Amino acid sequence: MKAFILSIALLVSFGAFAGNKSSLDNPTIPTYDENFLLPSGFFNVNYNLSWGVGDFRDFISKTSYRGFSLDARWFVSDRIAVGTMFGWNGFYEKYPMRTYEFDGGAVTGVIQTTYYNFTMSLNAYYYPIPEAIIKPYVGLNVGPEYQTVDVQIGRVYNEQKNWQFYIAPELGTFIQFGEDSDVGANLAIRYNYINYKHTGFGFNSGLAYFQAVFGLSFMF
Repeated sequence: MKAFILSIALLVSFGAFAGNKSSLDNPTIPTYDENFLLPSGFFNVNYNLSWGVGDFRDFISKTSYRGFSLDARWFVSDRIAVGTMFGWNGFYEKYPMRTYEFDGGAVTGVIQTTYYNFTMSLNAYYYPIPEAIIKPYVGLNVGPEYQTVDVQIGRVYNEQKNWQFYIAPELGTFIQFGEDSDVGANLAIRYNYINYKHTGFGFNSGLAYFQAVFGLSFMF
């Protein structure tokens, strides 16, 4: 009886093996999503070094070392990311005491010019080679900004505070710290244009400045 049961078991096992022989001869190759290593997005903490151009450089010629920004980006496709950014920048310059002439008169004193702004924007970025460790990108930021512009000549003080609209195209790159790292460097050049005209301050065609962005980037 035991021999009969053993024989039946061997026949069943042999039949199962024979039935699966074709699958052994043609094994199924597992598939995977080739983009599974791409991040869902980035969170960047940036230090911004800024310098004015055009009319703004005539107002404050010194480079600003006071600036930072925080931004988050989410990929909506393999190469396109959208997000938001918040930033702060401060410019300051002090001119020596002398007589400054203007229409209708002149004034003698020390001039101090100051510019601060707080920016908020929505952004969009394009990454042409997202699978690479070094990921270049081009982006655009648009949104409102709150600014304070003031000029002090001796004890005479003129300050303007207002909201304006700004646009900032950007060219940069993300450099990953190794293939298995979720951290990297964010390096970029950003051009900021603010739709602000004030002939009294010398802004005849808006206010513009460049920024060199040095950031730490975290993938998620």
